[in-house]
Amino acid sequence: MKNLKRFLNNNIKELVTVGIIILIFLISGIARPELFTAQRLPSVINSVLLWMPLNLTMAMGMMMVVIVRDIDLSIGSAVALSAMVAGILFRDFGASLWTGIAVSLLVGSLCGAFNGFLIAYLKIPAIIVTLGTINAYRGLTYIISRGKMVTGYELPEGMSNAVSQGIKMGEYLIPWLVLIAVVIALFFFLVLRYTHFGREVYAVGSNREAAHLRGINCQKTEFLIFVITGLLCGITAMMSASRFGYVNPNNTGNGLEFVVISATIIGGVSVSGGKGTVVGVVLGCLLLGTINTMIAMVGIPGTVQRFSYGFIIVIALLLDRGVSIMQSRAKLGRKTHEEVVI
Repeated sequence: MKNLKRFLNNNIKELVTVGIIILIFLISGIARPELFTAQRLPSVINSVLLWMPLNLTMAMGMMMVVIVRDIDLSIGSAVALSAMVAGILFRDFGASLWTGIAVSLLVGSLCGAFNGFLIAYLKIPAIIVTLGTINAYRGLTYIISRGKMVTGYELPEGMSNAVSQGIKMGEYLIPWLVLIAVVIALFFFLVLRYTHFGREVYAVGSNREAAHLRGINCQKTEFLIFVITGLLCGITAMMSASRFGYVNPNNTGNGLEFVVISATIIGGVSVSGGKGTVVGVVLGCLLLGTINTMIAMVGIPGTVQRFSYGFIIVIALLLDRGVSIMQSRAKLGRKTHEEVVI
């Protein structure tokens, strides 16, 4: 019984997120029962899953950025720039798929390194730096593309296989794109939980001065986090090209930062630093994917979809905040009780 109570207390935020996801499915099932028939359910689940890979991949980087009390508003523009450079190589130079992927990763890493250098070593606030680079990277995307998109016909053959192919489980197809995102999330789960770098990330976010006194190079850790986030931008860029079948200087990565930050905060990553789990962020992405998919499928008009989406996110954040307050009060109550007993 004590183990169950400890499990509930330690995972209350994740359980609340799971509860909200189930509630949304139940409400959608009541509103549109035909969505959950044997014929329609596989496509519903597939729509939710396909919404997640780009956001989940980027959320792994944003999670670490927020844990160390920073923010990165430029990820959407970095994704667009990485995708466009690779797209131009595909279209104008006949580059192979793997060459384009490597270049995309390089461009994304350079974007992250530039952000990280200004933030970690020159001590410029992250919000100021990324407010500048969000426009700089997007503007550079327009310059090199001359405002023209790279169409699906100009992308390499096999680019769309990550979406159309995957592992078949009965009536359900799990696309390679989803599996890649899951592997990335699993990798970061292991890194943050079991490696020295992972412990440094949490230490820097919890108390930078104490981390420095323990011999941690806080600047290096912060810089590496932004480089890794940039690398994930490069991966997400290729995922976007595969998912949507084009690279558009205006649409690619547009608004990605809003969704990723929302998923990160809903997933329980503290803006005060030092707290956050991969499992929570995965559930945050799943919640937003469920909301985004079900709002459209239940027939909510397009004119109010964005309002509904934002409203549900606010409700989820309020519930998360309420849970945090209850946890804090419970801890305070136990501490007071122990002092009285002593």
